[in-house]
Amino acid sequence: PFDAPSKGSSLLDVYRRNWPRAGAVLGMAIGGATALAGRGKIHNLRALSAMNLVALLVHQYEEYEDPGYFPGQFNRGVFKSSQPRNYPLNTHTAMCINTVVAYPVYALPVLFPKVKWLGIGPVLFGMAQAIGHGIVFPAVSRSKYSPGFLASIFLHVPVGLAYLTALKRQGPVVRSQWHMAIAYTVAFATLGVGAPNVIFRDKHSPHAFTEAQMGRFAVDAAGDESTEHAPK
Repeated sequence: PFDAPSKGSSLLDVYRRNWPRAGAVLGMAIGGATALAGRGKIHNLRALSAMNLVALLVHQYEEYEDPGYFPGQFNRGVFKSSQPRNYPLNTHTAMCINTVVAYPVYALPVLFPKVKWLGIGPVLFGMAQAIGHGIVFPAVSRSKYSPGFLASIFLHVPVGLAYLTALKRQGPVVRSQWHMAIAYTVAFATLGVGAPNVIFRDKHSPHAFTEAQMGRFAVDAAGDESTEHAPK
């Protein structure tokens, strides 16, 4: 996610260009460390669900803005699209998934903290993002990194562990609650994330991603992979 050092550049030069990003990563690490340090001491499920919602917003920013090339990795690297700017994922689909669907899913446990399965669902999905962005997407797209991993490992995982610990301390979670939570998570992944990608895919869609959001997965008219572009 950071600008790589060029020939003749010093570590100071690299840091001068990347200190805002370094600060953002440090902020995520501090947030995750705080959640882990308070594990077993923080009992407010509403507050932890709110932290998980914040983690989602950071995650989305990392995917689409800085470094922001997840759309290119998804379309070209994962689905081998010959027109990754707008197919199969396009900006309209990304907006629908990340705002119309994801925002309510992550906000509902803040509004209704006593409904346990509502809180467990987004926690499980958020923690699973660390596997997706840390292993699956890099492996399939033959990449070293997938935007969204830092937010997943530094925020979603620690906050999720803190949430599950707090939940356990409030009393046993009956099996039916776990079943509902898992079903809710699967429904979110399939109906809320997968289905829109199928429904809204359109090779003639005008809703294209930017060159920066393609990163090294940008292709020219002949379908040849171009060089990687630095995040804006």
